[in-house]
Amino acid sequence: MSLWIFPITLAILFFIYKSRINKVPDGLKNVYTLTIYDRFISIIKKRGPDQYYHFIKKYLERDGFIKIWYGGRWFCLVVDNAIAKDLLSHPDIFPKLMLDEHFPNSLIARYYGVNVVHSNGSVWRRYRNICNPAFKSLPMHFFIEIGDKLMEMLEKIDNKPIEVRDLMHRFTLDVLGKAAFAIDFNNLEDPNNVYVTAYNKVQEDIQNPYFIYFPILNYIPFLNKQRFKRVEELDNKFDKIIEQKREALVNGNTENNRKDLLDLMLKACEDPENQNLSNTELRHNLGVFMLAGHDTTASSLATILYLLAAHKVSIINYNFYIYVANNQYHLFFIQDVQQKAREEILTVLGDDLTPSAEQHKSLKYLNMIIYENLRLYPPIAILPARVTTKDIECCGNVIPTGACIQIFIYGIHHSSKLWKNPEEFLPERFENQLREYEESGSWFGFGGGSRKCLGYNFSMIEQRIVLCLLLRKYEISLTPNSIHKDGLKIDVAYSGTMSPLPVELVFKRRNE
Repeated sequence: MSLWIFPITLAILFFIYKSRINKVPDGLKNVYTLTIYDRFISIIKKRGPDQYYHFIKKYLERDGFIKIWYGGRWFCLVVDNAIAKDLLSHPDIFPKLMLDEHFPNSLIARYYGVNVVHSNGSVWRRYRNICNPAFKSLPMHFFIEIGDKLMEMLEKIDNKPIEVRDLMHRFTLDVLGKAAFAIDFNNLEDPNNVYVTAYNKVQEDIQNPYFIYFPILNYIPFLNKQRFKRVEELDNKFDKIIEQKREALVNGNTENNRKDLLDLMLKACEDPENQNLSNTELRHNLGVFMLAGHDTTASSLATILYLLAAHKVSIINYNFYIYVANNQYHLFFIQDVQQKAREEILTVLGDDLTPSAEQHKSLKYLNMIIYENLRLYPPIAILPARVTTKDIECCGNVIPTGACIQIFIYGIHHSSKLWKNPEEFLPERFENQLREYEESGSWFGFGGGSRKCLGYNFSMIEQRIVLCLLLRKYEISLTPNSIHKDGLKIDVAYSGTMSPLPVELVFKRRNE
């Protein structure tokens, strides 16, 4: 990008901002404003959601939200759990802001369009009626097949450092390729697969912070020509897959026991109560499934593997230590989370390599670890915007009708008002309290309300299978000079997602 474009754009936006700032609604005048300058500094400093939260934490704790002027309207970033729960419980009162309204003429609006995540009312219910049964009917063999390939890869690099963020992205994308399209992306062995390369290029374009924070750039043709062309090329690849699936269904060439997500969605369209989905509608929904079905789970697996490596006892047979302070002895137990999870897996599974449907339910401690990981490092840090159709009072301020609200999940999950020692990794929080946390609006690992993530079970099964395979065979450790030895470092993100910086871990084969 030419050097002169950014300063000129910044100047234009600054004057636009200054001309509108005096029009702050009365109920928002005392609420902190995240300015264009703040957003520019966030780009320069490469702030991830964690740094972003600590930058505005005092204002969030004071008022329950902050405000941002973006695209001609006020957005409120909310951490008040009561408001968050109310929003998710009443989707008809607080509808989603459509992508073409939030990001007009943008790449993200073109690629994702209207889908089961970004839709409202009858359109959303129609998509949900088709997608929900498909997700519930997906067989588990997809996870196991790719899991075996993952273990074969690790066999070759036993006791050597491997970067797991990229590894988990490649693994989950291979799973999704099989589960969604019955296509073997083979990304574990060949990262340069044509589908994967096209998808990754589009995601890089979508994540470009300048086009997100300074939307006027979306209207400059020569800046967008190649970006839009890459989306068109990826769309064409999806369209070809969809047409091949339609033809296979007509000719009866789909094996009954190996149907994928696209097969099941097309089959659901045959129900007289469901209106047939066009190729464009299918493509937009498959696009959002690729993001939700592999990016988020990959990030969760990377952070959970870090946590398991960071919370293990290095000296065998010692699980406590004593230190003296003020002439008093203090006894602290060191919990080996990794070993405790491994013992549960070996006890529940026995000689089985992966859990059955019933065994999934018995992995209680492993589930606690997964839930706590989703609290500490939610892969979706900020939920899509919703539009208010009534005034909302919060801490003496008023979010007016017509404003947009985004739930800051990371902020809620790290609030000292809702969680004791929120920065600590404590799986026991979720021993019996998951439902309580969900009902109080304190935990949104998979969103909430009637629009809770469709892929909830898909992701949980995938995470449990990977962890069972890895923990029964390997001891997982941080590398000696890891950048994460004093705490996980979070990567910069601009579209509400959250992922760690590259994480190198060592997988050492256990002595059975």
